[in-house]
Amino acid sequence: MEWQWLDGNEDGIAECYAFDREGWMYADTATPDGYTVNTDGAWTVNSAVQTMAVPAGYAGTMAQTPQANTDGKRILIVYFSHTGTTQENAKEIQAAAGGDLFEITVTNPYPSSYQSAVDRARRELDQNARPELSSRVEHMENYDVILLGYPIRWHTAPMAVDTFLESYDLNGKTVLPFCTSGGSSIEESIPDIRSLGQSRGASVGNGLTEFCGREQFNSSGCGHFHLRPFFQSFLSPPYTRPYR
Repeated sequence: MEWQWLDGNEDGIAECYAFDREGWMYADTATPDGYTVNTDGAWTVNSAVQTMAVPAGYAGTMAQTPQANTDGKRILIVYFSHTGTTQENAKEIQAAAGGDLFEITVTNPYPSSYQSAVDRARRELDQNARPELSSRVEHMENYDVILLGYPIRWHTAPMAVDTFLESYDLNGKTVLPFCTSGGSSIEESIPDIRSLGQSRGASVGNGLTEFCGREQFNSSGCGHFHLRPFFQSFLSPPYTRPYR
């Protein structure tokens, strides 16, 4: 079977569909690899249709030939995490796709209180701040694909992520974002990530959101991505392996 992101009504939002070997679409069932699709065939998580913003004229995952020529690419999974939810997602991605793991940390740590950390994120956003980082990737030149994870703060990525992107020469690299969020989707943060990534020479793809409630952000009960559709959309062998 295979998964494809498709924008059938050309509204700029694609949904993910599963097809068997003969091209028949799964609908109103659980797919052989364990995911749920609704009566329209769209992939759902807790009854919510999973979507991805796509450019005008998007013709589906399988039509995007530039993303298919990825053999031999080297992956770096980068994440910024405050409560641990994004960190858990990053580890799950590493288990599914391989690659090296790197945590973005700041010299002045954020408060442990969720609200205090959110308030600081607001101030940094208003000031267009660039928090100083206490971690650095050694030999960034060795990587081809960067999977970049972060929690949504005030409808965008934390400013420490901006510092990270501006700290490296990303020429020729592909950046694929993923995020955790209590309500906002990753699409709201993509313009900023794409602008910063492209300014450093990277190609920035679309991404994936894991929605979490406010309480779940502060527990271990949230943050397990449904990864196979995500990776089949963006990453082809050899650095994708079956996810279980």
